[in-house]
Amino acid sequence: MCGLSKYIVCLTLAIILISSCKKDQLITDSSAKLEFSLDTVVFDTVFTTIGSTTHQLKVFNRNSQTILISSIRIAGGSGSQFRINVDGLSGSSFTEIEIPGKDSIYIFIEVTINPTAGVLPFIVKDSIVFETNGNIQDVDLVVWGQDAHFFNSSIICDMTWVNDKPYVIYNSILVDSGCTLTIEPGVNVYSHTNSAIYVYGTLIVNGSNNEHVIFQGDRTEVFYEEVAGQWLGIFLLRGSSNNFIDHANIKNAFYGVSLGSSSSSDLNTFTFANAPDALIRRSVIHNMLYTGIFGFLSFINVENTLLYNCGQHNAHLAFGGVYNFNHVTMANYTNSVVDHSDAILEIGNFAESSQGHFSADVDATFTNCIIDGSLEDELVYDDDHIAAFNYQFNNCLLRTKKSTSDTDYTFIIRNEDPIYILSSEFNFHISSNSPARDAGVATTVLDDIEENPRTGFPDLGAYEYTP
Repeated sequence: MCGLSKYIVCLTLAIILISSCKKDQLITDSSAKLEFSLDTVVFDTVFTTIGSTTHQLKVFNRNSQTILISSIRIAGGSGSQFRINVDGLSGSSFTEIEIPGKDSIYIFIEVTINPTAGVLPFIVKDSIVFETNGNIQDVDLVVWGQDAHFFNSSIICDMTWVNDKPYVIYNSILVDSGCTLTIEPGVNVYSHTNSAIYVYGTLIVNGSNNEHVIFQGDRTEVFYEEVAGQWLGIFLLRGSSNNFIDHANIKNAFYGVSLGSSSSSDLNTFTFANAPDALIRRSVIHNMLYTGIFGFLSFINVENTLLYNCGQHNAHLAFGGVYNFNHVTMANYTNSVVDHSDAILEIGNFAESSQGHFSADVDATFTNCIIDGSLEDELVYDDDHIAAFNYQFNNCLLRTKKSTSDTDYTFIIRNEDPIYILSSEFNFHISSNSPARDAGVATTVLDDIEENPRTGFPDLGAYEYTP
C-alpha cells in the first residue's frame, strides 16, 4: 500500500507540474495579437428568398507560445443576424479559447436574412470582437439586406443597368477605359460609405422625365434623406469621353459630378488632349458636402439643371477648361442641410501642387442662368494672369458685388430676388412675378428641366414658369 500511495503522490505531483508548465507556456504579453485571414467578411450572395449562407474565418497565432483568447463574441449580441461556430459550438459569445503556438483555428460565420424585407438597410453590418491579453481586435461582417444587384470593388465593361432591382455599390466601381456603362430610366443606385463611381471609359445615364435615375447613399432611413457626404460621388477621370447624364437625381455625396481628376498627381500630364467631357442636362444635383459640379481642366456642357445645397460651391471650374451652362439654376442658402459660406460659383485658370504652379486657359459661358444665394457675392474669379481667363454671362440673374457693366456681362439682372415658389422647401420653380420671367434669350434649348416647352423669350433658370 505504501508503494501505491507513493505512486499516487508522484503521479499527482507530475500532473500538477505538467499543468503548471502548460500555464507557464501561455503568452500573456499585451503585444501578442491575433491575425486573421480577412479583415472584412463579405457575404456577396444575391438572395432571392430567405437567404442563409456560411463563410469561414481563419484566426492565426503567429507566436511560439499558446495564446488564450478571453472572449470571442458578435458585437450585436444574441439579437444579431449573424452567428458563429467555434470549436463545433454555435452561438454569439465564447470564452477561454486557446490557440497553440504557430497554429490556427477556424470560425464559421452564418447569417440568415430576409432580403425582401424593405425595412432593412441594403447593407447589414456587424463584427466579431476578440479580446486577448487586454487587446481588442475585430473583424467586420457585411451582408446584403435586400434583393439587389451588388458590386463590390468591381471593374466593369460594356454593361447596361435596367430597372428591375436596385444597384448597390460597395467599395466603389470603375468603368474601364474603352468601356461603357449605360443606366436606363428608373434605376436606383445606392453607394455605401466611401464608395464612388469612377469612369475611365463612358457613362451614359438615360433617365426620363417620369423615371429619373437616382444616385444616393445606401442608408434608406428617413433620418438620412437629406444628409450630405454619405458617399463619394461620380468621377469622370482623365481620358473619359462622351459622357451623357440626362434626368438624373444625384444627392447626398461629397461631389455630385467631378470631371478631370486622375490617379496621377503629376499636373504636367493634365492636358486638353486627355480632358474628359460630359453633357449634363435636365438633372438635379443637391446636398453635396463639397461641390455639385467640379471641373478640372475639362469640357462640360450643362443644360436645364438645378444645383442646390452644396457645402462649398455649386460649381467649381478650376485649372482651366471649356464650360457652357445654359438654363441652370444654382441656389445656396444656409439651412439645416448646409452652412453656406463659400461662393456658389468659382472659376479659375491655375492649379498648384508640390511640383509648382500650373496654368491652363479657361473659357466659361453662362446663358439664361440664375445664380443666387445668401452671400453678398456668389461669384469668385481666380485669375493668375498667365493663362487666358475668359468668361461671359448672357441674360442671367446674378447675386454679386462685382460690376456687371462691361462686355463680359450682357442683359444682367443684378441682386434681385428670383422669387421662387418656396426655396425653404427646395422648390425652385419661379413665381409669376419673378424677374426671371421672359428675361432669357432663345437658344437651342427648347424645353425645361421638366420638358415644358420654352417659347418666345424663355425664362431664366432650369424651370419655365407654368401657371
